[in-house]
Amino acid sequence: MTLVNCLSKIFSPVVIILKETSMDIHDKTIKRLAGKSLKELYDFCYNTLFDDFLPFWEKGGLDKKFGGVICELNEDGNVENNEKTIIFQGRGLWLYSYLFNFFGGDRWLENAKNIHKFMLNHMYAGKGRWYDKVTRQGKPASGVGIDVFGWLFAAAGLIQYYKALGNDEDLKLAKESILAGLAKYDMANYAGVEIENGSGMNINNLSLRSQGHSMVIVWMLAELLSFVQDDEMKKIQTQHVDYLVNSFWNEEYDISNEYLRHDYSNSPDTRWYMFTGHSIEVMWMLLHEAVRKKDEQLFDKISDRLKTLLDKSWDEEYDGIGSEHYFAIDREGYPRGQNYDMKTMWAHTEILIGCLTVLEYTGADWAADYYDKTFEFILRTMPKPQHGVWRQAVDRQGNDLKRPEFSIYRKGNFHQPRFLMLNLLSLDRLIKNNGKLTAFE
Repeated sequence: MTLVNCLSKIFSPVVIILKETSMDIHDKTIKRLAGKSLKELYDFCYNTLFDDFLPFWEKGGLDKKFGGVICELNEDGNVENNEKTIIFQGRGLWLYSYLFNFFGGDRWLENAKNIHKFMLNHMYAGKGRWYDKVTRQGKPASGVGIDVFGWLFAAAGLIQYYKALGNDEDLKLAKESILAGLAKYDMANYAGVEIENGSGMNINNLSLRSQGHSMVIVWMLAELLSFVQDDEMKKIQTQHVDYLVNSFWNEEYDISNEYLRHDYSNSPDTRWYMFTGHSIEVMWMLLHEAVRKKDEQLFDKISDRLKTLLDKSWDEEYDGIGSEHYFAIDREGYPRGQNYDMKTMWAHTEILIGCLTVLEYTGADWAADYYDKTFEFILRTMPKPQHGVWRQAVDRQGNDLKRPEFSIYRKGNFHQPRFLMLNLLSLDRLIKNNGKLTAFE
């Protein structure tokens, strides 16, 4: 069943049934979500991933001739631009390795091997560093990346690839990439933090700290530390969790700032600004870290923050969130509040991960409501008929919109499948437990 066909089904409210009103939250039972039974929702996500999304990538995005992943494709899946970037290679390696690790299937492992071989043969620059872009055949198209996002995503892919095959060299390279990336990020003249277009900020980006950098570190190290004991990586994880929980979070405005000074202190030039999609993404990653560490106090704190951010950014008139610029104060040309001009697909998938995580462990009614509304918004605005990859963004009213910094041919190989896989794993646990909440244990 395609996504468009599913739109014909009327969404019914999420139903969470209490056995007895006096009982503990862990006696709650989730029966329906997004207008479907848990099994129906599981089947929907499974079919969207395995029948729609993954077959699209087999048409051209997965380069079986030269290796690696190409992410600028026509609507039929054929290649439009042959360049290959390290961010998309790392994401592709993560995707197919994660598929193999959590859903099985030798074909996914073979795809991961294809990407892994290309990355190491053509994009590795030594000492934990990676070239940013190469041609389809693997010839350098740029130097070593100015920012370290690509290095971190290469490490994230290698972590899951290591889990799949257990080759110590992959773990070693993942750690080298993380440490090299952090060393460069810590330099006083680091220029890899990009100031978001439309933020209205006129600041020097040298030596800034970015919420997005700590976000990727915490996400990938939570995965690594779930199956590897490593004191060095654990120390880094603890440090960056603290940055996200205590430094980037701004108590004055109840927002999560996107930029800080080099010493992780706040600045009058940046403290009023939030890049909303990243902030919501951070919240579910901290929720997953709280689950991994069995820290219910942290989980509850971050759940409250997620709700706060959704309340601030939700568009009550047209639905969905403004996923980019939030301004905590009025400035000339930039009124206080959430900007709704762009609603990105990726940011809405982060809501669905975060809300289902809160639901799975607490059954909170607000999380059910936001999951339901977000799921409906995505299905109404993001699918493209006959294509497995959702559109990248829409305007406030839900019309197709080009993201100004990206090619119209760009196809995402990461956020959509990550949401589907993580939701499938949560739903599977709930279904196996007959809809009862998952306990911290």
